[in-house]
Amino acid sequence: MRNTVLPVISILILSILSGCLGFDDADSDGIADVDDNCLNIPNSDQSDLDSDGDGDACDEDADGDGVSGSNDAFPLDSSEISDSDGDGIGDITDADRDGDGVANNEDAFPDDPTETTDTDGDRVGDNADTDDDGDGFIDPDDPFPLTIATSLLESGPYSVGTNDYKFTGSTGLELTVQVWYPASGESGEVVIYDSLYLGESWDSPSIDCSEIHPVLVFSHGNTGMRWNTEFLMQRLVSHGFIVAAPDHKFNTFFDNTEEKYPELILRRPTDIMDTFNWLVDESAAEGLFENCLDADAGYAVAGHSFGGYTTLSLAGATIDTDDLTEACDRGIEEGCEIRDAWWNERPNEDTVTLRDDRIWASIALAPWNGGVLKTGLSDIAIPTLILTGDSDETTDLEHVSQIVKDIGDGVDLTFGVINNTGHYQFSPIGCDAYPEYCDGQLSIQQVANITNRAALVFLSRLLGWPDAVSLEISDSEFIEWQ
Repeated sequence: MRNTVLPVISILILSILSGCLGFDDADSDGIADVDDNCLNIPNSDQSDLDSDGDGDACDEDADGDGVSGSNDAFPLDSSEISDSDGDGIGDITDADRDGDGVANNEDAFPDDPTETTDTDGDRVGDNADTDDDGDGFIDPDDPFPLTIATSLLESGPYSVGTNDYKFTGSTGLELTVQVWYPASGESGEVVIYDSLYLGESWDSPSIDCSEIHPVLVFSHGNTGMRWNTEFLMQRLVSHGFIVAAPDHKFNTFFDNTEEKYPELILRRPTDIMDTFNWLVDESAAEGLFENCLDADAGYAVAGHSFGGYTTLSLAGATIDTDDLTEACDRGIEEGCEIRDAWWNERPNEDTVTLRDDRIWASIALAPWNGGVLKTGLSDIAIPTLILTGDSDETTDLEHVSQIVKDIGDGVDLTFGVINNTGHYQFSPIGCDAYPEYCDGQLSIQQVANITNRAALVFLSRLLGWPDAVSLEISDSEFIEWQ
């Protein structure tokens, strides 16, 4: 190896002696001017990073990257020139150069810390854009500002996912609840409910909680299941709702117990309230539905048959204990049991009230009055939609018409009768199990189309969705509005 020490020492000695020997050293850095790469600025180490002959101390572009030192955040690093977020990492190697917490490859505006997304791709960031999804509805008027609106008369823009969960309700019973929700993906396995019934929703995809969703809770009929009316859940969720439906324990296909009827009269509405409470709890931080719903916005309730009783009770219909006593005196044991169970919980209260004031709308499909809702139906005070069939042999038209009559004129009530329709088109598994009750009538799909449109337009009007008021609740030739 060539010895480089002696030449360096020689240069140093010569430099020190330069004044004595007559060598010039203008900057007095010990380097003779003839050898100094910076004549007027001391730079005894003679560093020259870019090897251009100008020492780093006097080189305006010491690293030779074409940017002068005053404008170069990294004047001695030729691979970096800027540091937008001032974090000490050059923009070229910084994974988040604007420091907004979103990685460059996921940031629609990687050089703008005030913007990260551009939903409609118009090159205006969502924070500044007045119509984020570009659907023509300005964000303050758009119920889903990040999702392009589609016609309420057909399936909506969201994919529909579903999953079942278990929780313990306020009665101490474990409830199984099915939740349908806007999904973040469009593929997967189709759900098979309880390993028994093939559905149409995706089984357990990730939920899309990028926006706040309105909530509806559904109550199934006698000996039914939480998923019996999936067609309605599908339509509502495709337009942005979250829908939850509990199995009413001791009143499902698997565990129906007739002796539990008095208990169910009082507990069914509680199951629905417990379900909404559970959803609210799970919308909190780290919950299953974090930031997916607004607890203060309340919920809508719907139900079929016995679920219709549940719905109307939650909407405000009351039971007079005098009526229960009268039934008891006539030998109807259930009247005694319901009254006594109520008084056991709330002594001296003569009116059974199961209303939930958080409910803003109710939908009853072929409803049953539970044998107990009479004049107390007039206590309903929220907008209500009732649909039934004129060929229903379970809750016949006379029965449902009496419910409507007892509700009276003091409420925003919409009542439609679907021609040539029975009880089970609202719960399609019933037509599968008892085809004789549905043969020769409107098909399940025809009734589903009428029900879906009526329910969605009814709810969207109440929510104030754009264009909802201009839509007819139905244009079907098969329905008559009373």
